[in-house]
Amino acid sequence: MTVQLGRTRLRVHPLMLMFPLMASRLGMGGDAVALMIALAVHEAAHLLAARALNVGVSELRLMPFGGALALENPYALPASRLFAISAAGPAANLLALLCGAALAHWRLLSPGFALALLKTNLLLMLFNLLPALPLDGGRMLYALLFSKLGRPRAARLGVALGRIAAGLLLAFAVWAWLALGRLNLSPVFAAVFLLASGRDEQGALSSAKVSALLDALRPVSGPVEARLWAIGDDCSLQSALRCAEPGAATLFAVYRGNRLLRFTDDRTLLEAALRREEGAVATAVS
Repeated sequence: MTVQLGRTRLRVHPLMLMFPLMASRLGMGGDAVALMIALAVHEAAHLLAARALNVGVSELRLMPFGGALALENPYALPASRLFAISAAGPAANLLALLCGAALAHWRLLSPGFALALLKTNLLLMLFNLLPALPLDGGRMLYALLFSKLGRPRAARLGVALGRIAAGLLLAFAVWAWLALGRLNLSPVFAAVFLLASGRDEQGALSSAKVSALLDALRPVSGPVEARLWAIGDDCSLQSALRCAEPGAATLFAVYRGNRLLRFTDDRTLLEAALRREEGAVATAVS
């Protein structure tokens, strides 16, 4: 089912509508409702934060075991906006947890449903705070580190932490299966999600970097920060441009052996890369 909410498309998976009914047949109706509330609170907080910060959101998908917000490329956003939007979901789950505890204290919720609501919000918050891409915690870590490590290294670190987290989740599922005689598929699904999303995160980063570098082709009107790299004239354009950082001009000292041939910049190499799919720096600056 798809509903248009202003500029954002809300897409609800059919199983999301059947999930409460199936769960109630299994005696888990309260848990299903608690999960849907926790997911709705989490994704709504992301959406409201994005709207408040004037960040485009094309689609919000709700599925039985999770949700996804399709932001404009998150890695092209300023660090402060990315951090705030990412933190909004876990913060909302914490607020929902506290509200649930208060309602339970005032006996406005049954003890069973209150426990399910508290547990679901707590687990969703803790899972999303793992410092692994593409989880909220991973994007928050990326926002904190990319100015120091650079965008590629910060993203690679987040993806690597995602793979480590996936391995730990799989190990926990196997341990619980052997120790308790029951296989819990939730950590298995979470691990598969983390492993499968790593390539998408790298692709999103590459797209953001190219967009930022294209913006850098605008004329320089004043003093800007510049970085200098020494490269060989046989270095590929793609390898050289990986050194370029959005928001800062990048200069290249081109060497042949031990002899300096000339200086060039990221604009020249990017324009050459856009004219051809591959090539060496020597060809681009000749």
